[in-house]
Amino acid sequence: MHETGHNNPPPDAAFGLHIDELFSLLSDTLAGGEVDNDDKELAIDALFDDFHKASKDADKARATEKKPHDDAAKAVQIKWKPIIDKADAGKRACSDALTPYRTAKQRAKEEASRKAREEAEAIERAAQDALRQSEDLEARFQAEQELEVAAKLKAAANKIDRAATGLRTTWDAEITDRKAALLHYLGKFPERFEALIQQMANEDARGARGTVPGVIFVEVRRAA
Repeated sequence: MHETGHNNPPPDAAFGLHIDELFSLLSDTLAGGEVDNDDKELAIDALFDDFHKASKDADKARATEKKPHDDAAKAVQIKWKPIIDKADAGKRACSDALTPYRTAKQRAKEEASRKAREEAEAIERAAQDALRQSEDLEARFQAEQELEVAAKLKAAANKIDRAATGLRTTWDAEITDRKAALLHYLGKFPERFEALIQQMANEDARGARGTVPGVIFVEVRRAA
């Protein structure tokens, strides 16, 4: 590869030019047809070594150029992490302190709402019975007044339900039957399981290659 120095291009440009030259050489060599003699084999093997060295050297230059940025990013992370962690710990402590009290308040609200609805329903049933059973104007008027009271109680219950609780609802999953859950998600996301199984099979292929049901290990040879 061209040496870099004063007035020379930066490393990425220099490596780019060098690899472009190698590609041109490879293109010219391959233009002669398939590898069918020792001279072509040696020529392409030499180019393979040149590409391999260029790749390794370029990666080292990339790592060298990137390292100051990695170090700077790491220093920023180290500086800020304890500050953010402490703030998050304070949030958790506040939440832990508030949750029991707010939970009790929520239960009281739910109980008040329940009672208001039950009272409204009882008043409404009695008033509707009175309307059906009586032709007396005064009795009907009183029943209609009771229906208005029932409507106000229902509105009050709805208002209680809509009031902010200060609690955030989240859901956690607890697996009670692993096999049933596995079959469910296998049917729902087969491609994710296939990728996981392929990953594990590839790990076995690079290792002991023992007997694995449903898997065969295929030897693949490539020029190196």
